[in-house]
Amino acid sequence: MLHTLGGLRLEGSGFSREKPLLLLAYLSLEGPRLRRFLAELFWPEAADPLNSLAVALSKLRKLGVAYNDESRAWVDLDCDALALQDALRAGRWEEGIGLYRGPFAEGLKEALGPELEEWVLEVRERLALEVRQAHLVLAERAAAQARFAEAAARAEQAYRVAAAPPLEPEDLPKLHRLLLAGAHPLAETLEREARELGLRLSRGVAPRSTLPGLLGRVRELERLLNTPEGDWVWVKGGAGMGKSALLRELEARTGWLYLPARSGLPYATLEPLLESVQGGEEALLRRLASLGESLLVDGWEQADPESQRLLSGLRKLRPPGRVVLAGQGEPPFAVEALLELGPLSQEDLVGLPGAFEATGGLPVLVAAWLRGEPLEAALEARLWALSEEARQVYMALALLENPDLLLARGAVGLNATAMAQAVDELLAAGLIDLNGSVFGREAALHYVAERPAQEARLSLGLARQLRPQQALPLFRRARALIEEADKPQMLQAYAAWASELIRRGFPKRAAEELAEAPPHPELSLLRARALERAGMYREALEAMRFLPETPEHLALKATLFYRLGRAEEAQEAAQKALAGGIAARAEAHNTLGLILLARGELAEASAAFRRAAALWLGLGDEGRRLGALGNLAITRARQGESAAEAFAEVLQAAQDNPQVRAQALINLGKELERKGHLQEALHSFLQAEQVALNSGNLKQLALARNNAGALQHILGQLEEARNLYYRAIAAAREAGEAYVLALALSNLAELEGDLEVWQEAIAVSENAGYLDLAQQQREQLRAFMERSG
Repeated sequence: MLHTLGGLRLEGSGFSREKPLLLLAYLSLEGPRLRRFLAELFWPEAADPLNSLAVALSKLRKLGVAYNDESRAWVDLDCDALALQDALRAGRWEEGIGLYRGPFAEGLKEALGPELEEWVLEVRERLALEVRQAHLVLAERAAAQARFAEAAARAEQAYRVAAAPPLEPEDLPKLHRLLLAGAHPLAETLEREARELGLRLSRGVAPRSTLPGLLGRVRELERLLNTPEGDWVWVKGGAGMGKSALLRELEARTGWLYLPARSGLPYATLEPLLESVQGGEEALLRRLASLGESLLVDGWEQADPESQRLLSGLRKLRPPGRVVLAGQGEPPFAVEALLELGPLSQEDLVGLPGAFEATGGLPVLVAAWLRGEPLEAALEARLWALSEEARQVYMALALLENPDLLLARGAVGLNATAMAQAVDELLAAGLIDLNGSVFGREAALHYVAERPAQEARLSLGLARQLRPQQALPLFRRARALIEEADKPQMLQAYAAWASELIRRGFPKRAAEELAEAPPHPELSLLRARALERAGMYREALEAMRFLPETPEHLALKATLFYRLGRAEEAQEAAQKALAGGIAARAEAHNTLGLILLARGELAEASAAFRRAAALWLGLGDEGRRLGALGNLAITRARQGESAAEAFAEVLQAAQDNPQVRAQALINLGKELERKGHLQEALHSFLQAEQVALNSGNLKQLALARNNAGALQHILGQLEEARNLYYRAIAAAREAGEAYVLALALSNLAELEGDLEVWQEAIAVSENAGYLDLAQQQREQLRAFMERSG
């Protein structure tokens, strides 16, 4: 673990050189960088910056924490600053705060160049600000639950975060109100600071102003605070949009009278203002006008009719005070200003990572999120105020990845009029936008999941209208209601979904998805194909056990037999597959080419690979065409052509295909190694590692690391080899790639002389069905034991 908060320290190393430790911190936070850039950033005054960098990297490589090739440097270690950043941005406030032991890179004594010093100061300030924001979030949560002493204590911690810059003027009122709520003495300090900045902080009662529903309403509040004398303003918004919180904040700031709507007895809403409701409507109206109060009337629709009439009459008299009314619909009379509240934007919630994604910006859900309450409960309370049709449309829209009002209407079964009414209700409540996108979809999906019967019915109605690839998640939700007539479309959905997963480089996941599909020959073949691409050859053969021996099936079986070392069976199946269509012939020629290549029949292998590449070109399968060209490059290299020239075509063609490019670089490295060009081979393997790392292909990543480790093993660079073997094992384990896992384990066992690990590597090979590899490992183990005496 690299400790950077409160000082620089590499745990368990005893290493104390500041600049190399700072280099580790830089690469941890910023990722891999060019060596020339790092040299000029860290050693701008050195006579040879690159040499200074090389010395530092050499020390760090010996510690097993930094790595580099000819052009780039990178690290692979835990870092407390990165952990803090990840925790805070994921909303794990307490965890992040606990990691902050002091300013970033505190106590540096070594002189830094201006650019590097600027970076250190920027990171130091940014992390401190994020910790301050975390304290403020927890303070707001505590205040929202009336735990005002805790809120004030959190506010003080936010104020005193080490290395945080002075508070911005706009942050002072928020912090001040939190301190006031808990009667904290620091509130007086903030008042003095505010006076020095020319600001005045109110000493009014503060707890209401800490309600989280006000989050993001700074512009609206400012607009209401500047309401001219005599103006009437209508604040419009659905239930839970924060109207009440906004009016309450306005009351706290101004002292205007807040009147929540009440129904029941006549004049119930205005009774607190009028004191006596005797004398009839005209007398009450005159009394109301003479008071000259500025009023905040919350919830127009719930107000008693008599109070509504009095306020309508007051509007005609135009008294001097300001009047702000809040309601869900349009104003009942002309007003000077209309202020409409919608969901909060991502920008409004920028200080609360994860809040917008979880809540869609709905203030009532944001408030529940801040309090740590289940969002579904807050959502359910809003939905029950709607009609059944509106609730059904809402759930249908929530189930759709991409909003579509027509699809939702079809699933619910509404006519045009009923659908329009339902959409109007949802828009008025602020639950959807004009396109049908659901605000707070994550909470909405939880709400739907708690109603499995409705979820299944709506999902089936939607799935029947969608294209196959889009329909699969919905067919899964509707599994209990699937009818016989739905099965062909559901099978198409599974096939389309799995094919796309394979195309995107996730064959193992495709095979897992297909394992739950209804039995069907086409899906069994597709699952076998996915298992083959994932390197699970024995499992792929098992998936094909009951399939008829068509040329297409035989072509895949030939590939699997070859991968399992059963060359004679592979050749027989491939020869039979040549009687099939273009796809079967292409795969058969490629397999025959591999068999011929292994036998050393290079001219025949070259012809087979060329045929395969041409056929795949005709099919438009560029990935497999490039694979055949890669095999052709190996053949050309073994025919005497230089490895670089042989692989030039496939590497150029694979510029935009990282999977093929990584494999081509691995194959190029093998051919260079075969010709004795070990340093060039090592460079090729490390290039392949970077390509695989960037594309996320764990199988190729593991293979590239293992091959690079084996070369460094040969070159006597044992620590580097050991590190690469461990990293290859980790990638192979994560990918479920048994072949490379077995290779890397046996290589590591040989390096460390660990016979038990070697035996485990053999067992991994045998259990995965790689019998030839297991036999080869036994022979290597026997030779090692003989050398060791």
